[in-house]
Amino acid sequence: MTRASWAIRPKGERDVDGVVELLAEVAREGRYIATQWPFDVEARAQAMRDAILERRVVGWIAVDGRRVVGNLTIHDIASAEPEIGMIVRASHRGRGIGAALLAAAQSWARANGKPALTLRVFPDNENALALYRAHGFVDVELQRRVVPRRDGAARDALLMRCELAEKGSS
Repeated sequence: MTRASWAIRPKGERDVDGVVELLAEVAREGRYIATQWPFDVEARAQAMRDAILERRVVGWIAVDGRRVVGNLTIHDIASAEPEIGMIVRASHRGRGIGAALLAAAQSWARANGKPALTLRVFPDNENALALYRAHGFVDVELQRRVVPRRDGAARDALLMRCELAEKGSS
């Protein structure tokens, strides 16, 4: 699927370095994800490669030219209700990339018989909340102080869930 100058495609081992670079950029913002900067880039890349090769995760990336500008990973794919994580490069937010990544994940989940997807988001991330709600995610539980920070503090996370009943089924 292509939109403007970017395209969505399945994520593979060849994409790991670009995804880790994107992860580092978003982590440096210090606002939207639990991953904190600095982190061991090589260890993170190896863990991601292992998860992909061992088929513990599936995912999609958004690319603009050769640059990874978005990533969505479905973790613990053996679970009935796997959890997703998604990031989009600051320069590419608001362009429909998140919506396209979510659509790919929901399509995969339906095709693989998953009744629902879950995610965790910081409750002050209003743009992400609006996107997730627009794609059928509903609030499940506000989890207090569950995301530890290096400074000893902890952030709240909102658990959200999207039911994936087939359209037209009862």
